[in-house]
Amino acid sequence: MYHKKANIKTLLLAMLVILTSGCSKELDLVPESGVSPDQINADNITFFLNGLYRRSIPDRDVYVLQDIRGGNYTWTALSGSNSNYGVLITGDNVDDRLSFSEDIWEHAYRNIYNANTIIDATGQLGDTEVLQTVKAEASYLRAYLYYQLVTNFGGVPLILTNTTENLPRNTAEEIWNQILVDIDFTIANAQPFQVSGAKKVSVEAAQAFKSRVLLALGRKDEAAELAAAVISSIGRDLDADYGRIFRNTDAASEVIFAFSNLITESNIRMSSLFWPYGTEWAGSYFVQPSDYAVNELYEAGDVRKSVNIQDVPSADGALTIVSKYWDVQPVVISRLSELYLICAEGFGADKGLAYLNTLRQKRGVDVLAAGDFPDADTYLNAVLEERRRELYSEGFLFYDLVRTDKAIDLPNVRLKAHYLLPLPGAQINLSENVLEQNDEY
Repeated sequence: MYHKKANIKTLLLAMLVILTSGCSKELDLVPESGVSPDQINADNITFFLNGLYRRSIPDRDVYVLQDIRGGNYTWTALSGSNSNYGVLITGDNVDDRLSFSEDIWEHAYRNIYNANTIIDATGQLGDTEVLQTVKAEASYLRAYLYYQLVTNFGGVPLILTNTTENLPRNTAEEIWNQILVDIDFTIANAQPFQVSGAKKVSVEAAQAFKSRVLLALGRKDEAAELAAAVISSIGRDLDADYGRIFRNTDAASEVIFAFSNLITESNIRMSSLFWPYGTEWAGSYFVQPSDYAVNELYEAGDVRKSVNIQDVPSADGALTIVSKYWDVQPVVISRLSELYLICAEGFGADKGLAYLNTLRQKRGVDVLAAGDFPDADTYLNAVLEERRRELYSEGFLFYDLVRTDKAIDLPNVRLKAHYLLPLPGAQINLSENVLEQNDEY
């Protein structure tokens, strides 16, 4: 029986989904009837793993949270400056009632619970290659979920074996270390990309994610070396058609890992946040491109601007919108362009500029020269700006500024303590104050 005051509420309301070929059947594992690892067997474990993939897809708004906070968007007349979006964009009145915090927390811990269940089951079933592959993919997904938690909240409870106890926060360092442990296990035991493809976690997908983690930890040389190794070995190329990466992902040449996001299953439609009612991909139109994104971010000839931002007619006249996403498409987590940018940053100007220029040429803009950068910080700023262009609306911007300690220059960040979001107040209450709130909230 689960304790009603467990601090991670939705961890204890976990759901594992069984997906069968050609249809979707769902088994909800509520606390009172939850499936334990010993009820999973070698014949059905892959179905549970497929359910974990489905449930681990980031929610629409959470996927672009770093763009919202980082200055890529502003609010619209429909949402307003007092909306959940406006609060993050302005930095005003952010407190422990923030819905984004609750959404991140619940989504992550619900699926960490699911991942733990699968990982524990593989330990009971034996040491076959198939089971090790299942464990490897579940370990990647657990690492990905903890990455969402640590980058938004800092230290959080580290739960590797499911429990009903009220647990205090571990340090951020402990969370990062566990992410690396899980990712290293995936690298050692997953299938290669040539076998798994882009819709499953592969060795190369785990290596790409590890290079992101190493960059976040300031281990830039290691991050760049690993990213360069994946670029050399994976047999993929930068896609000449930038729009295809997001609008026809299955045909794109550079995607390393993307959640399937099928209409019949998860059905997360990214475009619904950006396109107004009455347009081709009618949605809510709650955020729009910031003035900086529209007027200053892109150089003349950059093919990315017309994909990411465009004017569309509407009942209220022409509107400038974030146009990157159409309908329901796979949700891209890792692609080759990010690895080029990791190499550009991690290697520094001497060796990294070649990677930066390769990407720029593919996007239709002029190459840069070493003489354009009088010092290391000028070069870093150029790389960060290129990341902003390339990875626009893919959930990178704000944390890029946090990990380089430049977020304090944003108008919506008054204190470095606000690099982190507040923990959900409801979770602190449920924990009977075992959980401690982040500073300055």
